[in-house]
Amino acid sequence: MGTLERTETLAHRIGSNGRITVKTISGTLRVRGIEGEEARLTVTYRIRAADQAAAERALETGRVIVDRGPGSLEVETPERRLSTGLAWLFGGARVRADVAVEVPWGTKVRYETMSGSIEAMALVGDQKYRTVSGDIRLWNLGGLIEAGSISGSVTLDNGGDVRLRANTVSGSIKVRARRFYGTALSTTSGSIALVGALDSSGDHRAESISGSVYLTPLNGVTAELRAISGSITSHVEHRSEGGRGYWRSIVGDGRATFKVNSTSGGLRIFAARPGDEVVAAAAPAASSTPPTPTADDSVAGADKPVEPTAASAAVADESAPNETDETWNPDETADVDDETPRDDELAVLQALERGEIGVDEAADRLDRSRR
Repeated sequence: MGTLERTETLAHRIGSNGRITVKTISGTLRVRGIEGEEARLTVTYRIRAADQAAAERALETGRVIVDRGPGSLEVETPERRLSTGLAWLFGGARVRADVAVEVPWGTKVRYETMSGSIEAMALVGDQKYRTVSGDIRLWNLGGLIEAGSISGSVTLDNGGDVRLRANTVSGSIKVRARRFYGTALSTTSGSIALVGALDSSGDHRAESISGSVYLTPLNGVTAELRAISGSITSHVEHRSEGGRGYWRSIVGDGRATFKVNSTSGGLRIFAARPGDEVVAAAAPAASSTPPTPTADDSVAGADKPVEPTAASAAVADESAPNETDETWNPDETADVDDETPRDDELAVLQALERGEIGVDEAADRLDRSRR
């Protein structure tokens, strides 16, 4: 067995307020905002096969599908269109594709994957990110953001002015932005951490059954908690009210309201620390490099997104992807098989996505299938 790795690029003009959709099963999805009106797509294939000829045949069958329209670009891996739920397996060879796209800052983005991770930076258009078991890592974003994962985590750091809706089941949510104009955060057992100023005219809510909620407000806020066994703990000067399932903690002028609903989780309020406030402008700022997170970061554990590989700025023929690099390693023991879901694993993930089974049952099934 060996591994064929090939990188292909494509450029397509979508305008400053275009639309892009990417749908895959596995692999890493990356998107970054840039200047101009052109979208630049880079696809890196890793194909595990018995020989190079088999890998080449698998690539021809398993190449991503790219649909281009006026002001739009749609990218989809072939297995997303298979109704039988088969894994991405072609002629005994397994195909994995990592997709990186550079788009104008104001592009409307929709990214969906099953077991892959999603990374995005420097965007201000409407954005939707969804994965079943992967993590979502966001950096330097503004505008309306929707992010959802079942067993993965959601992280937003160095955000600008945002309206955020994020949800997970067992993963955590960690977000930091200059100003939140609307916030709806939800987990089942994961924790929620929010750092930033809450606009007083917005609706701000967090829900968690057993996970704790951590709030670092950068302006006056009234924090409300409804819980059966939880409570509010504040590390900043405040006024407390309530009891027996309902508590209020008023910080500063209390103009913004942050409502938390929980069964057994509590709410902890922290004072701002140096570095909590986002002072740099949000996107457009694609040329900025994210700083390395420190142990003192209020959203500690938020991994810095890997900056996408830049696609070639000049593509001679826009009618098809332009091959830029290829390597074949006949003796490489690559991890393509480990990263690409098998048929039985994919069926479990799809049942979980449809809501037919719960997270615990899905985890048990995946554990049994891998023994």
